[in-house]
Amino acid sequence: MKNHRDIAEELDLFHSEAQGPGMAFWHPRGWRMFRTVKNHIRAAYEAESFQEVATPQFLKRELWETSGHWEKYADDMFVGAGFGEEPEYALKPMSCPAHILLYKRGVRSYKSLPLRLFEFGLVHRNERSGALNGLMRLRQFTQDDAHVFCRWDQVSQEIQAFLRRAERVYADYGYGRPQVFISTRPQRDYFGAPEDWERAELMLAEACAAASAEFVRQEGEGAFYGPKIELALKDGQGRQWQMGTIQLDFNMPERFDLHYIDAAGERRRPVILHQAVYGSIERWIGVLLETYQAALPAWVHPQPVVLASVGQDAVAYCESVGELLRRHGVPVEMDLANDSLAKKMKVLRRYKTPLVLIAGAQEMANDSIVVRRRGGEQALASRDELVAIVREALSVADCGDVSVSESTIEAAYAE
Repeated sequence: MKNHRDIAEELDLFHSEAQGPGMAFWHPRGWRMFRTVKNHIRAAYEAESFQEVATPQFLKRELWETSGHWEKYADDMFVGAGFGEEPEYALKPMSCPAHILLYKRGVRSYKSLPLRLFEFGLVHRNERSGALNGLMRLRQFTQDDAHVFCRWDQVSQEIQAFLRRAERVYADYGYGRPQVFISTRPQRDYFGAPEDWERAELMLAEACAAASAEFVRQEGEGAFYGPKIELALKDGQGRQWQMGTIQLDFNMPERFDLHYIDAAGERRRPVILHQAVYGSIERWIGVLLETYQAALPAWVHPQPVVLASVGQDAVAYCESVGELLRRHGVPVEMDLANDSLAKKMKVLRRYKTPLVLIAGAQEMANDSIVVRRRGGEQALASRDELVAIVREALSVADCGDVSVSESTIEAAYAE
């Protein structure tokens, strides 16, 4: 099995540079895949009434002091001098303090909770150079960073919703149910009273039970501000990958003096649920590449559709078909080189391209296209029905299966 860096090199997805260690330089195909992954989780959040926001990357030291990150996390942050007489700034390692500032914009009523916010937060963490590892460990990466501000009586239902959402999203990529871990209070360097931690840990366990999610306790592995649930996935080789997380935070609402007005007109503290389904989009893509190698599910493949001409006489016809597909939002690449079909297919087999559309003189005469799928099956389609056929082939429902072995994948490409 190849690692994700080798697969990315073969598929022309991204590369790393000494001038930007720990940061990915995305190529057009890789960025197409990145956007597909990003838009998929965006749709999942928006379907459950999350509102997308955007916040600055460079924020003053005092904000990080209030949140506790300066005390507990400063060594992992990129810090810069202030402007003129201003204090130090830091690139954000996570988006939660900025989302808290959004919550504080105005008086919140109990009727307005839960408030669900999410952001594709570009974050920076000062990882040691020796720890950097392709997309798996970066200094700059993008989180599907979501926060729910809610009442204590809403915590369980929000955690259950997160678990269901994560399971649905993972299933769209062909994964089974994730393994669930509950990480409890650290032995030291934590905020809050032990009894508050015990209450929060019990709520996580009860929410998992209500969602029929069996869990394993990880003693002492919680964040400094609260316990958390972590989700891990297994691929076809039995390897386990830690991915999504939801963290119950009762400390930052206290430190930032957050409140809402209850039914009796009294001020109450909300709870914050920090959550991410992917964790890091870059790392998620790395895990997909390690899992599927190049034979990714069609809908998320970086080169999902290629239209190949047979003979120079068919080039203009192929261009018109390609224009039709692009008008309907199909991400099609064109191979109009004056090469044999066998040579073109050899390259596409290496890329594990899910859908190859082929047109020569005969197809041009009949106003049709040969549709060849990755498994080898082939059919003739008219131009009128082509868009619908391609869209169906690229649907999330046709998501693949992580249990497929590399030998099975290679066999599907055998001539």
